[in-house]
Amino acid sequence: MPTAVSMLEAFGRNFPGLTLLLTMLAYLLGMGAGASASLLLWRRQRFEASATLGAILMRALLCAVFLYLPTAIAAGQETLFAAPTLLSYTPGSVVSAPGRIALDVAIRFVQLVGLWAFIWGWILLNRAHARGYDPGLGGKGLAHIVGGSLCINIVATLQGLAQTFGLETLLIYVLIPG
Repeated sequence: MPTAVSMLEAFGRNFPGLTLLLTMLAYLLGMGAGASASLLLWRRQRFEASATLGAILMRALLCAVFLYLPTAIAAGQETLFAAPTLLSYTPGSVVSAPGRIALDVAIRFVQLVGLWAFIWGWILLNRAHARGYDPGLGGKGLAHIVGGSLCINIVATLQGLAQTFGLETLLIYVLIPG
């Protein structure tokens, strides 16, 4: 009979493959955005009004970000947290052995959702620039990019929130940023 801990362990073993799937999806979207930027540039040279300069530049930027996704994430992490790598952690003193497994799976799940939000934010920015500029969609895109970056490095985000609200001692009981 499977237990909750064994189900979490099985779920956690899928995260490396899901991360690779999202990275592969980003690479494919980057190649598509590059081809689309080239096509829009060709259409702009033919003086078609639907091919705006903003759309061409946004698709070229989307192509660059997605084709260099690990570098883009490292740059975002360095901008927000002053370190290009993800902060590691060790479980705190009050966390039991099954709790350590659950904590590890929960943190890796939040990181996976953060990667998805980072990718989706850039897609929303591309859509905002597709025909003119939609400020609502652009704001959503920026929120997804920043929120995704915060979720990708959830340990540093939790540490920053704990320091902001004076909860460092509580955080040390659950996880110790290292």
